[in-house]
Amino acid sequence: MTADIEAVGALPFVEGFFHFDSIDSTSTFAKSLPSYPEKGMAVVCADKQTAGRGQRQNTFFSEVAGGLYASVVCPISDLASHFTYNRAVSLAIYDAVKAIAPGSSLSIKWPNDIYWGDRKLCGILLETVPAHSGMIVIGFGINVNIARLDFPPDIRRAATSLLIETKKRHAPGGLLCVILDRFRQYLSVPAGAAHMLYANRLYKMGAPCEAGGNRGMFSGVYPDGRMRLQQGESEMLLTTGPVRFAKARKRLHPRP
Repeated sequence: MTADIEAVGALPFVEGFFHFDSIDSTSTFAKSLPSYPEKGMAVVCADKQTAGRGQRQNTFFSEVAGGLYASVVCPISDLASHFTYNRAVSLAIYDAVKAIAPGSSLSIKWPNDIYWGDRKLCGILLETVPAHSGMIVIGFGINVNIARLDFPPDIRRAATSLLIETKKRHAPGGLLCVILDRFRQYLSVPAGAAHMLYANRLYKMGAPCEAGGNRGMFSGVYPDGRMRLQQGESEMLLTTGPVRFAKARKRLHPRP
């Protein structure tokens, strides 16, 4: 275990810390902990996953070393407020990446991704703990030190990493420490202030899109996490993704 990863377990609000070189899924392990945090959080992280999970039972690419794959377990008083945790971790990851790459074109793609430009940098997955209704698991995977050719061909154009974008390697443990601290802080920020920050960082606000088989214009996200899809004079509210945006068309210039 490297020193930067060891620092995660030393954070005063981390009540349990588990690190693996390789694991099937950090969130699967997190849902079967021998004990759960009372006030702070427990953190499970791995250098790679053999069965990473994404939204709607999709797989999440995490089979190679170089990513930051983590699951945070913390108490939740009301599962109906789960978007508060989604928003907090999204903002925390956004801030942590901005701290090491101030010029990055980051945005939050509703409901569970962080994008750099038009490529996915991070995926997020929130799950409940069946045996402990007062707990929530916030899993996320960030492409940190992954080279372009390490991605499978089918996602190579859609994904990116900090290594690709900054041309530098970064310490996953140091990044995780910042994320956890910012996440804890955002949970205590008044909801209105946190949501204003979140809304100002959304990916492709006002752009045409398709979600759940419905087409319209992405007009924002309500504080309870529902997406606003504008369809002419009416508005549709959606609770789950995915959201697909049309790719920008290249302008063709006539030959002289």
